[in-house]
Amino acid sequence: MPLNPKTYESLVADLKRLEEENRTLKQTRDDIANKQSDLIHTLQFTQFSIDTISEAIVWLDEDGNYVFVNEAACKNYGYTKEELLSMQMFQVDPLFSTERWKAHWQEILDRKSFTIETINKRKDGTPVPIEVTVNLVEYGGKQYNCAIIRDITEQKLSEEKLKQSTIRLAELNDTKDKFFSIIAHDLRGPLGTQREFTKILNEKDSKFSDMERTTYLKMLEESSDLVYSLLENLLDWARSQTGNIVFQPTSIPFFDLIQRVISLLKLSANKKDVTIINQVPKDKMIFGDLFMIETILRNLISNAIKYSKIKTEVIVGVLEFDSIKSLEAKLEYKKLNSNLPTDSTVFFVKDSGIGMQKEQVESLFRLDKKFSTKGTAEESGTGLGLILCKEFIDKHQGNIWVKSKPGIGSTFFVGLGQNTIY
Repeated sequence: MPLNPKTYESLVADLKRLEEENRTLKQTRDDIANKQSDLIHTLQFTQFSIDTISEAIVWLDEDGNYVFVNEAACKNYGYTKEELLSMQMFQVDPLFSTERWKAHWQEILDRKSFTIETINKRKDGTPVPIEVTVNLVEYGGKQYNCAIIRDITEQKLSEEKLKQSTIRLAELNDTKDKFFSIIAHDLRGPLGTQREFTKILNEKDSKFSDMERTTYLKMLEESSDLVYSLLENLLDWARSQTGNIVFQPTSIPFFDLIQRVISLLKLSANKKDVTIINQVPKDKMIFGDLFMIETILRNLISNAIKYSKIKTEVIVGVLEFDSIKSLEAKLEYKKLNSNLPTDSTVFFVKDSGIGMQKEQVESLFRLDKKFSTKGTAEESGTGLGLILCKEFIDKHQGNIWVKSKPGIGSTFFVGLGQNTIY
């Protein structure tokens, strides 16, 4: 049946309707295009943000494969994006094995988000301490670990500095306690003795016999020697603890230096008829701090005299590695001086005195151990001199060790650091 022709009015109405539908479709298309543009912009902005932050961001699947890495991860590890995406996390984290990863993945599933510390290796093998914030993410029906990784090298360095500062503070407290202990006990004792004897001699001098007067004067002299020696060490030690002693190495004629120290201690040696023998070659030179080396020699030789028996010898000499006879002694020498050159020269101070037990030797050079033994003429001491020696030898990057037998005597060996003796 033929269609009735549309009137003009109906055609105009259809045309307006079509134009309206076309406008709606165009608006819808423009809205979709704008939304797509906004979405693309948002995705680009998100990608830019992820790639420009300093923390590395990686996505790992349940097998430990990298499925996404940002630019920071590539920069921090030294790999290209393609290289990382072809790798597993085990290849950059030496602390993780397959078994540990399985346990770690289970922990991720259980806890969802937490933080751990571990170590990663860069492409060049450099280890880097890191803090990892773990996040469980589900996307596209799969589960991933979205890990945010922060380099904590500076934090670890700060923690180590703080730890060392704490240790140093504890050492300084020990130093302070030792210092006051010496002043309160070891220094007050001989000074009190001097005061009392001075009073007695002043009040009753005319009533003493020559022998009594000589005895008291001798006791005063010994007390004065002890106080003087102790004050020297206390002042040197205090200066070393406060950093007021500057290490100034120079070339020193070693034989002449020893002779000077011997002359200073000659009176103490003569009281016991102890002979000090300088066996160091006259042309021997050392490179070290003159004040520190002299202090070391003064203390070691003074101690050797203190613990020597009547009419014995104290020997000062040098020990060449090639001159050591027994294989056992050579091995011990190498063990004790692993930080020194094999051709390094060691000097020693040897006495034939009372010697020491093993536990006494182990207590030497320690602030936390109060060690002092009366000399063969009942001389007092504090052990501070040996601690001072150890500190000055450390300044020379050297070693000090002792060989001693009760009733036979002791030998103190000092090995100075590289290029200090030639």
